Amino acid sequence: MTEVSIEALTKHYGASLAVNGISVKIAKGEFISLLGPSGCGKTTTLKMIAGFEDATSGAIRFDGQDVVHVPAEKRDIGMVFQNYALFPHMTVAQNLAFGLEMRRRPKREIAERTARVLDMVQLSGYADRYPRQLSGGQQQRVALARALVIEPRILLLDEPLANLDAKLREEMRVFIRDLQKRVGITTVYVTHDQAEAMTMSDRVVVMFGGQIAQYGAPADIYDRPASLEVAQFVGQVNILSGRLLSTEANDISVIDTALGTVRIGNAPRSTDGTVTLVLRPEAVELFPESAGQTGTPATITASYYSGSLIDYRLALDSGDTINVQTFPRSRFSPGDRVTVKVDGDRFWALGAAA
Repeated sequence: MTEVSIEALTKHYGASLAVNGISVKIAKGEFISLLGPSGCGKTTTLKMIAGFEDATSGAIRFDGQDVVHVPAEKRDIGMVFQNYALFPHMTVAQNLAFGLEMRRRPKREIAERTARVLDMVQLSGYADRYPRQLSGGQQQRVALARALVIEPRILLLDEPLANLDAKLREEMRVFIRDLQKRVGITTVYVTHDQAEAMTMSDRVVVMFGGQIAQYGAPADIYDRPASLEVAQFVGQVNILSGRLLSTEANDISVIDTALGTVRIGNAPRSTDGTVTLVLRPEAVELFPESAGQTGTPATITASYYSGSLIDYRLALDSGDTINVQTFPRSRFSPGDRVTVKVDGDRFWALGAAA
């Protein structure tokens, strides 16, 4: 296991700044994801870690050693590409053996390591097949096996699930994460898919415009986004404007919102007392108006059934609109009157201290 430290890393392409002085520390055996939209600099960062792109400035340290000027082939990394990059004219076993042969390992060791890694990725019976004879998920696992068989210090993955169908992507998320835990290898994973980053990672680096917008555990990024941009990129979200009513002991802010009065610690506010609040759709409870619950009255304007969940669009009597996501235990239809209830601790004021 290797510790990776990225320090003030910058990459220019002519006058264009692709990566703007980012710094990240990755612990030994940690799985981190670089998450962001296309063009945010995440793949460029991964390529600089791999040595496929030269850094304009900054440092990349493996266990304290700066490898910025070390050629890619000497960095001892395993790489999995989006298109798998398997050799079509080689069998599965030959694909795995290739990297070991380039390292001049003995034939017996190559055979033993190939067999061991194929067993690890549950492909022991596929050694003599060619890539064209495999499904997309099987090719994905061969690409993983080929990266791991050389026993690299670091595993790098560049959107490896992008070409798989939705069900297989879900299965491969679990498979890759479980495999990484068993192997214990330091892993950097690039994706634009929030679900992948949230379900697979120890920590997530959210990037926009070549810079880090937030770096932390998935739950922190989801529940306590550092900015409006992060909040809107990671999952569905309601953005509400509140008004500061007063400040209580321990700097607790009392805030008036369209969903009632809430209390939040250290809530930042503008000079006119306005506070911007984040509320995730699943944090909201809905009750029929006839149930007599206390809360905020609203009208269902639309509903979208997706099997395990229902997404509702609501118009509050105040004129505000919110999105709500619930399990389909109680079903509402457009036009139904409902009561909205939210626990005050489910709100997050943008810019509040974590």
